[in-house]
Amino acid sequence: MAGRGKLIAVMGDEDTVTGFLLGGIGELDKHRRPNFLVVEKETSLAEIEETFRNVSHLTGAPMVGPLCPLTVPFFPVRRGFLAREDVGMILISQALAEQIRPAVAAHARALPAVLEIPSKDHPYDPARDSVLRRARGLFAPDELR
Repeated sequence: MAGRGKLIAVMGDEDTVTGFLLGGIGELDKHRRPNFLVVEKETSLAEIEETFRNVSHLTGAPMVGPLCPLTVPFFPVRRGFLAREDVGMILISQALAEQIRPAVAAHARALPAVLEIPSKDHPYDPARDSVLRRARGLFAPDELR
């Protein structure tokens, strides 16, 4: 991605994601994968977590030819926002982050940065933000003056 900036990915309810899309963050990568996920009542927890995480699922491709009539061994397909090289920041509604808290808390790299944001129905609660708690742990109260 030399010479290009990084994308902002967003995960949340329809109103939250629509607002960011109207602001111009909507993009498709070269594999036609969007940088957003609209979470509805029917959206499974597995789908939410696989969109966030590095490895989404296992897949195999059929081999054609006389030497190997079976399928190629399964390998991980990297399509989650954490795995994408073009994503520099992930905005996730705090209510959604609570549902996949272990995955959010396990992310320790600087990029993509994960920021929890409020949604229409759930106001922001700093006490529940794992990223903010980690940042506070870096500084002693005396150093903040």
